[in-house]
Amino acid sequence: MSWGRSPCPVRHYEVHQLLPDGGRRFLGGTCQLAAYGPELRRAPGESATRLEVRAVNELFTASAPASTELIW
Repeated sequence: MSWGRSPCPVRHYEVHQLLPDGGRRFLGGTCQLAAYGPELRRAPGESATRLEVRAVNELFTASAPASTELIW
C-alpha cells in the first residue's frame, strides 16, 4: 500500500490492521511512502479489513490515522 507525504515533519510511518474485536495488529513501520504487508492476515469470518497509517514525529507523537478498507 502507499500514501501521500505528511505535511508535518515525520520520523516514520506505522501501519496497523484493525481487528473485528476492536484490537489493532501492528503490521510494520517505514520511513518510505509505501509498505509491503506480508503480515496481513484475514480474521475468521472477515469480509473486509480496515488498515490505518499514522505519521510519527521525532518526539514519537503519532498523528490521527488515515485509513482504507481492503475487501477480501
